Amino acid sequence: MSSSTSSSSTAMHQHGSAPRSPIVAAAVAAAAAITSSTIGSVTGGSRVGGVVGWTNKRSPIHHLTTTQDVINQGKCLCGEYIRARLKRSGLLNRKVLQRLRSSMEQCSALGGGVVVREAFPILNGMGEELERMHPRLYTNVSRQISNEPWGELTEPDTVGYLLHVVAKDLFKSGITWGKVISLFAIAGGLAVDCVRQDHHDYLQQLIEGTADVIEEDLAGWLVEHGGWLGLQDHVHPPQPEINFSGWLSISVLTLFVIYIVSLFLRMVGSNFVAPNRTGS
Repeated sequence: MSSSTSSSSTAMHQHGSAPRSPIVAAAVAAAAAITSSTIGSVTGGSRVGGVVGWTNKRSPIHHLTTTQDVINQGKCLCGEYIRARLKRSGLLNRKVLQRLRSSMEQCSALGGGVVVREAFPILNGMGEELERMHPRLYTNVSRQISNEPWGELTEPDTVGYLLHVVAKDLFKSGITWGKVISLFAIAGGLAVDCVRQDHHDYLQQLIEGTADVIEEDLAGWLVEHGGWLGLQDHVHPPQPEINFSGWLSISVLTLFVIYIVSLFLRMVGSNFVAPNRTGS
């Protein structure tokens, strides 16, 4: 467990067990709603699978991945998501980029490049869709979950603690891809709060805090569901392969339909010819 996780645990002990925040109930509802509907998310100028069916219940394709892989890649994805969220909010400036640079360089060193490139457009697109559908939920996040006046972030460890508390409640009743996306959207909202409160140096703590949540609460589930590429499989379910018996059934059905159609045309033709002969 990293130092930021220890800080979160210490902060939780000092503050006591936080009651369920309204943002958690709302986030659970948002995640449940989006997983029971079909939405279209724009990623890189194209729609994700045209229409994204989040109700897919199939088993994901197995991707070789480890617990450490999903933690490292999740950390990189969080950094990318925060950068994208700040850009959407008009807050991505040179000062922010300087703060995020070390995180991005560390991600490059960890080697999660291919997975991050494949998974991030979908993750970001779905997060953006959640933000669009529930704008009040994913803005002013610190004010919703902090006891400080106006949601003031007073210490660097505060953002990690707040995210840690929300995540424990968010995943208490189970893990879904919708909830995972919601966690990133909440982290993105906290990043906006950090920058607006002129706490650019808190962004790294937020990324570390997200990595701790992944390690504690999500890593096992992610590995079982194919890692971060499992999200891609979930959004783009492969077409089922048709075996020999399937092709045989289709062929027989096609021939039967052709036979019925030809028989019908013959009957129509004979009925048309018969009156003509009678008339002559």
